[in-house]
Formats: sequence, C-alpha cells, structure tokens
Amino acid sequence: MSGALEDLIRRTAALGASDFALEPDDDAALVAVARIDGVRSVVGRIARGDAAAAIARLKSLAGLPAYITDEAQDGRIDGSAFGIAGDLRASFLPTVRGQRAAIRLPSIGILPTPDGLGLPEEVVAILRALARRPDGLIVVAGPTGSGKTTTLHSVLAELALERQDRHVLTIEDPVERRVAGITQIEVAAARGFGFCDALTAALRHDPDVIVVGEVRDPGTAIACVRAALTGHLVLTTVHAGRAAEVVPRLIEMGVDPDLLLPALTAVLAQRLVRRRHLDCRGLGCAACTGGFSGRQAVSDLLILDQEARARL
Repeated sequence: MSGALEDLIRRTAALGASDFALEPDDDAALVAVARIDGVRSVVGRIARGDAAAAIARLKSLAGLPAYITDEAQDGRIDGSAFGIAGDLRASFLPTVRGQRAAIRLPSIGILPTPDGLGLPEEVVAILRALARRPDGLIVVAGPTGSGKTTTLHSVLAELALERQDRHVLTIEDPVERRVAGITQIEVAAARGFGFCDALTAALRHDPDVIVVGEVRDPGTAIACVRAALTGHLVLTTVHAGRAAEVVPRLIEMGVDPDLLLPALTAVLAQRLVRRRHLDCRGLGCAACTGGFSGRQAVSDLLILDQEARARL
C-alpha cells in the first residue's frame, strides 16, 4: 500500500497541486483529492481495506503515533519520500466518517524569475528596485496559496545571485523550496522556536535582508518593524485581501503606527487566477483542464511615499 500511496502523491505533486488530501467516505474508503490551479479535483481512491494502512503510513512518515485516532495531529514529512525537496506540512483530523489527512505540497520545478511571475512589468521593476534598498519593510499580502512565497523567493534568488555581498536570510514554516545563495531557517513552534524567536536569533548573524515567512502574532509583527528600522531590509507576508488592509491589520496586532509608517516601504497584494489555455482558446482539450492551463498573478501595489503616509 505504501508504494502506491507514495506514487499517487508523487504524481499529484507533478501535476502542480498545492494541496493533497485523503477524505473518508460513507463506505470507509478514502477519496484522494487535490487542489490543482486552485480547483479541487478527485485524483484517486483508496479501498476500504487499505484505508487504515494509508493513514498509518502518512502518520509514520510524519513521526506521529498512528494509534491516536480521535485527536487532531500536525506533523511534517520529509518530502524525499515522494521525490520532493523540503518538508511537507501534514495534518490529521478526526471526522464522523474517519480520519482525514491533508498535506500541503510545495512548489516544484524551476523557480520562475521575477519576469516569469505573471505580474505587470511595472510591478516587477518596482519590486526589483525595492529589493535593492538597504532597509525598510516590504509586505506581500494575499490568501493562502496565492503565490506569496514564490514571489519572495523569486525576487530574492535574483538578488542573491547579483549581490553576493548581501547576506539574505529567510525564516520559514516550513522551508518549501531551497534557494541557492540564501540562508534558510525552519521554525519549530512545537519546540518553542517560532517566528519571533527565530528572528531574534537571526539578527545575531549579520543579515542584510531578512524574510519572515508569515506574520502570525503581535511579537513577530513588532520584531519585523524594529528590524526594518535598524538598518535591515525585511520582507514578510500577511493574510489580507487588498494592499490597503495591511496597515490596519498590523496596527490591530499591536504595532505602533508611529513606528510602522516610517518602516513600511511597500505592500504588494496578489492572488492567482486561472489562465485560459491559448491552444484551445478556453474551449477545453486533452492538454488542459476544462479550458484552463496554469494560473497567473493579479496584483495591487501600494508604495508608501510621503503622501501615502500622510493619508494613513
């Protein structure tokens, strides 16, 4: 069973899926579903007789006890089990039909350049210029799965290649893609090493550019602002729908507006929309998914100049 399960996850990841799950049905079997180009699709089925073994196998890979079936469990799986670089976040949830397993799949394949992100040319040019600033805070906003991490990695990989005199350091949960020339740190909140702790430790390693994977709590938000005000370029992400929502969100977290506004340089809000397949003009064919092929980013960029700060 384990070989078939791992092959299923490997094939699903190769399709560009961002999420994979095993959902119990009324027959006690498991339906394998994946989110591909933002759309949920059924990608397989595990028979009733193999369902328990499949869940137990994933729990074993995640270092979790299989005998616990009535509690939510979270862990990490070494992606090499599926031919994927980096760690995968795994979650198990008891439902009325049985245990549900969910795995967050990282982006695989070649990291796109900033020009290949699908953003407008003027936005890419501004991002490149912002990434070369000596200090300040840049926030990328958007919902889960909107490509925020890919955007940051793309811009920073180019920066690390061009400016080897700058130490680029990232703090992630988990490290979804290993990028050459960048120091990458993986947080371990269960062991008391969260984003805020990692940022405090990272500042002792003489970074020029710091990337904090996500602002989840007041301590991390405040630490990011302080780092940006003390000679570091800080980039991070926030869950927000529009660029204009980021400042109120950070203030709600407890960040002092008198510190936030001088530190904040720009906010890029983005989300991914399905791209029409050009070969069939959206009519649907064997090479696409119902007339769509891949996704592209749509964005909203807010530059914090003196006029914008005065309005805020």
